[in-house]
Amino acid sequence: MRRLWIGLCALPLLAAGAEAAPPVKSVETADRFEAAPWWMQQAVLPQTGYAETEVEANRATFAARFKGTGKTASEAQRQAVAQAETLIAALRQRPPEVVRVTTDFAVQAFYEPYRDKDGRQIANVRGDKIRGYDATLTLRVEVRDMSVLEPVYALVLAAAPTQVDRVAFSLRSDNALRERLRNEATRDAAARAQGAVEATGSALGGIRLIDPSGRACRADLLGRRPDANADIAIRGQRVEYKGPPQMVSGPPPPPSPLYQLEARAAENAFIQTPPLYRVQAQTCVVYDLN
Repeated sequence: MRRLWIGLCALPLLAAGAEAAPPVKSVETADRFEAAPWWMQQAVLPQTGYAETEVEANRATFAARFKGTGKTASEAQRQAVAQAETLIAALRQRPPEVVRVTTDFAVQAFYEPYRDKDGRQIANVRGDKIRGYDATLTLRVEVRDMSVLEPVYALVLAAAPTQVDRVAFSLRSDNALRERLRNEATRDAAARAQGAVEATGSALGGIRLIDPSGRACRADLLGRRPDANADIAIRGQRVEYKGPPQMVSGPPPPPSPLYQLEARAAENAFIQTPPLYRVQAQTCVVYDLN
């Protein structure tokens, strides 16, 4: 009697285990869906919708370099920092979400040359023949608000760096822009699908699949080949003269190094107009055909 009770209690556990086990995929089912996706088992209409817009670049980056020379590495470094410290203080007055500033150093020794027996001058590499050091402070600026790009660039040039790189523009599309384009592409797919069924005399059914990547509507239905197309391509560049930055009227501030730097920057107008970037999106919508 005790053995019978144990067996009866085990029956529900076995049943529960049987219900939790995933169904085994048959070879016939695997072959059937390998030939075509699940959403193509009935008559369907795959339709791709497109959306496109042009957006002004919202990032600008450039670098400026300041060089110092000294008998020791620390002396050369201090000299390079002294040339850039007023500029760094001026740039850091702006919040980091508007202007981001990073710095790095490179220090290199230069040696006392000597002449060989033929009178040719040869560079030395011996540690006891070091004449001094060159230190290069690289100031990297990322502008995230295009309305301050021109005064920031003028401010950097007013500090008289050893070298200034050209401005590089880029576009960082946000979620709101991507979502807007996806919605427009989905509406475009609906309009195209409606036109197709009206031209063929068919009737459009319900939506079977929405694929924001657009790959479901291509020839590689199972998506074996990745998409190599870029999402963003440069469209062109517009030039608009905004005029030099204006000084605020009123009594002049005390002649501090920061004020002198800003005054020199205001004397020159630098036109840095962000280019336009073309942003594209596509969505695949698969409809039933009635």
